[in-house]
Amino acid sequence: MYQYSISESIKLKDSLTWIQSLIGLSNLYAHNGHFGHSYDGYWEALGIAEKIDDDLSKVNIYNGLGWLYSFYERDNLSNDYFNKALEITKANGKISPKVLVDNYYAIATLARKRNEYEKARAYLDSCLITKELHPDLLQEGNAFIDAEYGYIYYEDEEYEAALKTLLPLNKYFTEKQHSYLVIFHYFIGNIYQELHQNKEAEKYYRSAISAGLKHKSHSDLFPLIYEELSKVLTKSNRYKEAYKMLKISKDLNEKQFGSRNISNKRFMEIKDQFRKKQQQQKELLQQQELQRLKQESKINYLRNLIFYVTIGGLVLVVFFVYRNLRNKYKAKQLLFIEKQRFEKEKIKEVLEIKNKELTSSVLQIIQHEETLAEIKKELVEQKKNPDPNQINKLAKKINLNTNNNWKEFEARFVEVNENFYKELNERFPKLTQGDQKICALIKLNFDSKGMSKLLGISTESVHTTRYRLRKKLGLSRQDNLEEFISQIG
Repeated sequence: MYQYSISESIKLKDSLTWIQSLIGLSNLYAHNGHFGHSYDGYWEALGIAEKIDDDLSKVNIYNGLGWLYSFYERDNLSNDYFNKALEITKANGKISPKVLVDNYYAIATLARKRNEYEKARAYLDSCLITKELHPDLLQEGNAFIDAEYGYIYYEDEEYEAALKTLLPLNKYFTEKQHSYLVIFHYFIGNIYQELHQNKEAEKYYRSAISAGLKHKSHSDLFPLIYEELSKVLTKSNRYKEAYKMLKISKDLNEKQFGSRNISNKRFMEIKDQFRKKQQQQKELLQQQELQRLKQESKINYLRNLIFYVTIGGLVLVVFFVYRNLRNKYKAKQLLFIEKQRFEKEKIKEVLEIKNKELTSSVLQIIQHEETLAEIKKELVEQKKNPDPNQINKLAKKINLNTNNNWKEFEARFVEVNENFYKELNERFPKLTQGDQKICALIKLNFDSKGMSKLLGISTESVHTTRYRLRKKLGLSRQDNLEEFISQIG
């Protein structure tokens, strides 16, 4: 059934079932004395368990290997594997506490076989403490643990204490763990033999053999049991039977290659050496692969470093080129702005000079107008006596001179403020020539009195004209006429 399960789990790629079947089969081989097959099965299962990294499977395999090596009295290796199992169990908090108890029990059993009784008791105590911390484990009882305490009493030659501990457990093992009677009755037989109760000793030895044959288990103990039975029969002077038991013991030893035979130990050592050599080759290949990966990693690192350095260099070059071009552009922009500012200032200065000249010219005209007005007045007063025709001609000539003076002013004004009339006509095409004159004088900051003298009209007329002009320009009372005119042109 185990072989069938292994075959099916391989087909289904069910690694966990494959491992469990290999462990079960290896346990079966170990109990039936096929230790070589058991050894191979455990190591095959361990290889799969390591690949899928299943801790519980590793624990069970290490336990199995521990027991297997203990059969050959290779106690150091056995102890190492039991400790590996215990270490994994403690590190993995998900593994059942029952497995932890089993680990403690295995180490305690090995310690007892090595005559390390204090150590054995300490681990048995750990079993009991762990079970007390997990009440559900107490339901299974402590028969196996108590039996180990009994065996320790036997090893310490405390035979009465040993029987007192072991005999109450007989009913439990007979009813529920019959296959364990191979070990259990073997120890009770040994105790009775030490107490020289040969009949009781024989009874328990034969019971141990019967349980082993029935359940095909613990075959590694059979040679020892038959040997001890032979001793008891010899003491009872039953030499033929004793010889027979001794021969069976020898034959079983040979059949199993002797569970403690030197040649069989050598067989296990050869297997161990082969396995270690395979492991060394595997580790060597892993190291070579690791070196190759490290080399590839180093090459990739250098390649990436060169790539990033190149990219960084290009970014820096682009940055410096961009910054240089930006600085040049800013310099050109600042130069252009400065040049514009300089030209504006220059134009402003020229404009101010021209306006000053224009204002001066206007003032001259005003003065001229005042002079002419006085002449005109005198001519009118003298009109009674002089020739009237002559006086009228003189007056017309004065008026003509005034018009020419305004045209001269207008020509100079346009020369200085060439965009003024153009913008004024575009924005306000309905303005009259008189309105435009008023706008020009406002542009030059003339007050109403100055305007009246220049235009030859009264100050009230100037105010009226300004009032009408505000309406035409669409200004309210809050708007400043002088500021509005100054922004034109």
